[in-house]
Amino acid sequence: MAETFPTPRIEEMAASRIAGIDRHYRGGDMSGIPAQWGELGAHGDVPGKKGNAHYGICCGLKGEGMHYLCGVEIAAGSKLPFPGWEEVNLPANKYAVFEHQGSAADLHQTIHAIWENWLPHSGLTFAGEHGLFFEKYGPDFDAATGTGRIEIWIPVI
Repeated sequence: MAETFPTPRIEEMAASRIAGIDRHYRGGDMSGIPAQWGELGAHGDVPGKKGNAHYGICCGLKGEGMHYLCGVEIAAGSKLPFPGWEEVNLPANKYAVFEHQGSAADLHQTIHAIWENWLPHSGLTFAGEHGLFFEKYGPDFDAATGTGRIEIWIPVI
């Protein structure tokens, strides 16, 4: 995979507020993530949603497992749109942005290649506080088939 791994684009991003459904996963078992996305979709239109992208926020990669929040961007200062929703504030930062090729079911392969192949040889340093990085799903993403535009955003310095 290293030979065909695409070169990321480097992009500056303003701070963003992402609201959605947060779950904690332990021991590498992330089999609940598709149901989590289904729960998000069951809410339908999200009041105060900005843009048309969806986000999968990954935080806390070592030790006690990982938090995964699936959600949407909402306006700063607005109330959380639904009871039980959580928020993550993505900091303004420089990001290496990778386009995932293939279905969402294979996303772990791209993420593994970023950490194991690209980052150690990139000359850049991971700048994600608490292990935070995120997936960004474009408007053409089809949750039923797991296909469409998916990007992995890694904060770097």
